[in-house]
Amino acid sequence: MPASAKVITALPTPFLANEYLDPAGAAELFTAVRDKGVDGVFVAGTTGEFTALDDEERLETIRTALEVFGPEGVYAHVGAAAPRQAEGLVRRAVEAGAVRLAAITPYFLPAPEDALLRYYERLVAAAGDAEVYAYLFRLRSTTPAAPSVLDRLAGIGVRGVKISGESDASVAAYLAAAPRGFSVLSGNDIAFEEFVRAGGAGVVSGVSSVFPRPFVAMRDALNSGDAEGVRAAQPLIERAVAAVRAGSIPHLKAGLALQGLAAGPARVSEGSVSEADLEVLRETAEALA
Repeated sequence: MPASAKVITALPTPFLANEYLDPAGAAELFTAVRDKGVDGVFVAGTTGEFTALDDEERLETIRTALEVFGPEGVYAHVGAAAPRQAEGLVRRAVEAGAVRLAAITPYFLPAPEDALLRYYERLVAAAGDAEVYAYLFRLRSTTPAAPSVLDRLAGIGVRGVKISGESDASVAAYLAAAPRGFSVLSGNDIAFEEFVRAGGAGVVSGVSSVFPRPFVAMRDALNSGDAEGVRAAQPLIERAVAAVRAGSIPHLKAGLALQGLAAGPARVSEGSVSEADLEVLRETAEALA
């Protein structure tokens, strides 16, 4: 187990009712999450609807996160379908003060392994002294990345990886393949405890944007060796995950709005939140917020 497990919150991007970016709302939301005790944020990622943001909107969101959390507390997502766009985002994020960058693999069209390595080589070169983390999400990107690629990624200067959409057995294979000093983060909220005990660095959690308390409690219990605290936190995490339908963006935003936090509509097409689901979110917020 790492010396200090982390909760990195994957933040939704707030919009106004007309779907324009809401910078003031973003600052309010990011500050509220920071004040709940998370270790940092993953911004302009999947939960942040990056595929529905243009480059200027992504950079504005990253700048807001940097203002609230400081450079050490922000994983700025700069991934793109093609390396040229991602390189531009890397350079501009670094100019804005980012020191930790995350980049999803090339997506939509799957990239073979050698092309994947060239993509990250270009991003590492563009990043200068900033750290680059690969974001592996085959379910969404269609680009495969076998556990054996972690050693090759480390060899070109990638500092770690975030893994989403994989089975527990697959995540275990990535952990086993990770070279010494290579940070492995997971997007599986429910498996936070198991992942950390297996050697993972922590969780990148969209659910913790709405319900940070049980995740912070789990982190603190794991880091202090409090077995009773771990047992108490796990069912609360499971309740939080269920309430937001495992991270549905409309459900995340509805959960934030019920707590008086800026969220706005979702730009992505994920459906709506039923009255029954709103009641579950309301009850969960009363219990966990």
